[in-house]
Amino acid sequence: MSRSFLHTIRTGAPDGAPFLILHDRFEVMESAEALGELLGDETTKIAIRSPRAQSAGGSGITKGYFWYIGPLDQPELSTLGDGLYQLELLIEETFERYGQRKIGLLGAGEGGFVALIAASFFPDKVQRVVAIDATLPQNLKDMPFEPSLAGVETVLAYRDMPSADRLAQLEQLGASVTLVPEPELAAFLQS
Repeated sequence: MSRSFLHTIRTGAPDGAPFLILHDRFEVMESAEALGELLGDETTKIAIRSPRAQSAGGSGITKGYFWYIGPLDQPELSTLGDGLYQLELLIEETFERYGQRKIGLLGAGEGGFVALIAASFFPDKVQRVVAIDATLPQNLKDMPFEPSLAGVETVLAYRDMPSADRLAQLEQLGASVTLVPEPELAAFLQS
């Protein structure tokens, strides 16, 4: 039994590299499952009914609430900290379950934003983060932790090229950044 309240569905190769998959804002579990198809058949895909991290009007400034945890039929609104704690439990559990093998995080939009934050919290447990149309929040330095992406392969799939400032923010945290046009992401991930 999972210690995390986050609802998950596991598919793919049982002994493949584990990836936690986070859907975009206002999407549903099936969106996370569909997103997992980008990874191909050789990974263990763990789709998550994703928490949300409300930002101020798309500005990239996180306000820190609107994460949903708990049973599907009675979700509870929680804070960003509560949601990250639940995600931490799932990351720890997955790390242990798969022989302390570093995991991957894949997220689209707000799910990509959350994947990047989680990777910057737990770079010792995350091998690769793939963020589709997402970067770190602009106010990351205001959050009460020391973020790091040292040793984390960071793939940004984009429709519009991220700004130089956003790329510099990732590189300052030690990320090894690869940029991939969104239409080419599936081929890149499966190569």
